[in-house]
Amino acid sequence: MAEQSLLSSERWLQLHGLKSKKLTLKQILSQIGFPQSEDYVTSLRRLVASRYADGLFPQIYTAEDGRLYNLTAKTELICQFVDYLTQAVESYKQRMDWLTSGSRQIFGVILEQRVTIVLDFGDVLMEELNLCRDALKMVLQEQVALITRFNMIWVSAEPVKWQEYAILVTEHSIAAAISWIEKMTFEPKPVREVSGLDALLEAGKDKTIEAIYYFVVGDVPQEFQKLLLTGVLEIPYPVCTVSFNARGEETIAFLKDLSTKTHSRFHAFAERTECEEFSAFSTEGVDGSMTWNSRKLKGRLPPEFQMHFLKTLALDGEIIWKNMAASIIMTNLKSHYIVRAGN
Repeated sequence: MAEQSLLSSERWLQLHGLKSKKLTLKQILSQIGFPQSEDYVTSLRRLVASRYADGLFPQIYTAEDGRLYNLTAKTELICQFVDYLTQAVESYKQRMDWLTSGSRQIFGVILEQRVTIVLDFGDVLMEELNLCRDALKMVLQEQVALITRFNMIWVSAEPVKWQEYAILVTEHSIAAAISWIEKMTFEPKPVREVSGLDALLEAGKDKTIEAIYYFVVGDVPQEFQKLLLTGVLEIPYPVCTVSFNARGEETIAFLKDLSTKTHSRFHAFAERTECEEFSAFSTEGVDGSMTWNSRKLKGRLPPEFQMHFLKTLALDGEIIWKNMAASIIMTNLKSHYIVRAGN
């Protein structure tokens, strides 16, 4: 689904969402019926609904606007809308599968054409190192390969640049970047001594880029957080933050705050310790629950965020899911209408 690259879910919905296809509940109801009229009765001091249609039409109450609608369309038209909605549900499922697979689950979605990735391995555990390298290689092969320019900077006492400035994306440059990641040596320290700010500021000097992606493994020490929050305001580009295997909620909250202050996006990922199947997408009013099997994924969201799975996908998943849930709920119109109409 390469056509989805560089396309935010907001933009994707503008092209493929219910509203663009005139399939929201309000849009459909205007085509298959009419709202029951109400008028204010002075003596009762309240709105009173008309009763002339009682028993004449199937009716449906909508929580969206709190109104009762009389349905006048033929069953064939209702079935036609159900087919449209079924297709919409399938496209949303495909989008969700895409968002939660491969490098997008690990890193989120790269939306810009020219980026620098700042690699902060200051809190990495030795057993995580190979996983981090594999994750970055996947990002380079699946996403960076589709944009125009990129660079990488390694956080250390003296920031280590892969290139002086972002260079053109080619098959050769992607291979060279992967080789650089594989050869970078890491020496664990008992206490984290280096802040990522110098590397971020160095990335911000490159006038050829559009955004910075700050890839943080583990936690960010509290003593560095205020320094980073203040320092990133000097950077003229959005700083998107990616949390990889954070140990606690404080780091995740901090990285979300940092990305917010630079008007950018946040993403979180944690390594899966065992295969599991979870239902994170059931919603009240939807028959049955949908499950995504995490066996196809390299990891999962941090435990404290699993109850808010959609929001941690940089809101992309949440936006898609809301539309998908609306589609499923509205397919119930068919059975409701047929039963009430006695067809």
